[in-house]
Amino acid sequence: MKKVFLLLCFVLSIMMISCAGFTQYEDTNGEDNYRLQSITEEMLINKNGGLQIGAVNSKTTKNGVTNISSSVHQFDGVESFHSFKKGSYEVKVSFTVSSGNARLVITDGNKIIYDFNINQDDQVYEFTCNSTYQLKLAGEACEYNLKVEIKSK
Repeated sequence: MKKVFLLLCFVLSIMMISCAGFTQYEDTNGEDNYRLQSITEEMLINKNGGLQIGAVNSKTTKNGVTNISSSVHQFDGVESFHSFKKGSYEVKVSFTVSSGNARLVITDGNKIIYDFNINQDDQVYEFTCNSTYQLKLAGEACEYNLKVEIKSK
């Protein structure tokens, strides 16, 4: 029993140490303003990683259609949801933010190609990429629901 307790203490201390280096962001611009305050465009393009609390995520692919669903109580950081290889795509997005600040974009590794609107359903964006593109989300103390459908054309 003592060994189990020591192992549990060790695991908890490792988890606390790993989260200690993570920067939490605050929503400093008010409830109805969802613009990012601390995460820059450069960070959004180049970084990947964040902290999710109360997350339910799924990603499935069937018959050439990828469906992504993500619901998070609090998110801080930058997360890449999908990589697009060379080809043509249709992306349909429903994106709702309940609190905090957020930005959902498609990047090409050097710049932001497209910004999706916050609190809008069934947004459709069609594009052809010649390199690797990323669907990325940046959040600062953000609670959100996201549904994405990706079809290769």
